[in-house]
Amino acid sequence: MLNKKELFKLYENTDLLTKIFIRIKLKICPFLKMEKYFPRRGEIIDLGCGNGLFTNLLKLGSKERKITGYDLDEKKIQIARKTQEISNSGINFYHADILKIDYPESDVFCLSDVLYLIPYKQQYLILKKCYSSLRKNGLLVIKEIDTKPKWKYLWNFFQETFAVKILNFTLGRNFYFRGENEFKKILSEIGFKVKVIRLDKGYWYPHILYLCYKNNLDTER
Repeated sequence: MLNKKELFKLYENTDLLTKIFIRIKLKICPFLKMEKYFPRRGEIIDLGCGNGLFTNLLKLGSKERKITGYDLDEKKIQIARKTQEISNSGINFYHADILKIDYPESDVFCLSDVLYLIPYKQQYLILKKCYSSLRKNGLLVIKEIDTKPKWKYLWNFFQETFAVKILNFTLGRNFYFRGENEFKKILSEIGFKVKVIRLDKGYWYPHILYLCYKNNLDTER
């Protein structure tokens, strides 16, 4: 099992707000459960990696993973790079707009709580770019907030409004949530075979995970 103390140690050189944030984030988001759905080895591209919290967690989960994180927020990338001063060879962080850059070929792509801040048409383009850049039998992992149950969705909407529009904690001004059926339809149209896993049990937020396999790889493996 992953040792949270190892993760916290990577952020020793960051500011107090970041240290508080990562502890709260681990409480309200099922990162530890998510990590288990990633291959133990191979190249992973974390699109919208923020301050590198989940990126670092993936690396701590397996040293055989080679990971690259991209994010639009330069301040968060600077924080992520501070963690490299302590450890984590095998991770690279880049300041970049994932809407504009070309994606390198990879075994896995990750989008964790990113798409809801991106307009629907641009979401579709990102998903298509991921599909095109995945190697044979590649995997796209999407973690998002579902629109049901309604009370969890509304609670999350309230919190995100406060964090994004009032505190400006995350870049973005509007929300573009999709429900499970809409996500599955779009991903299937692109060519993915999709497996849906609900991760909201025990949380106040409707966390949902989409495992999107290229080339119709058997999702029961």
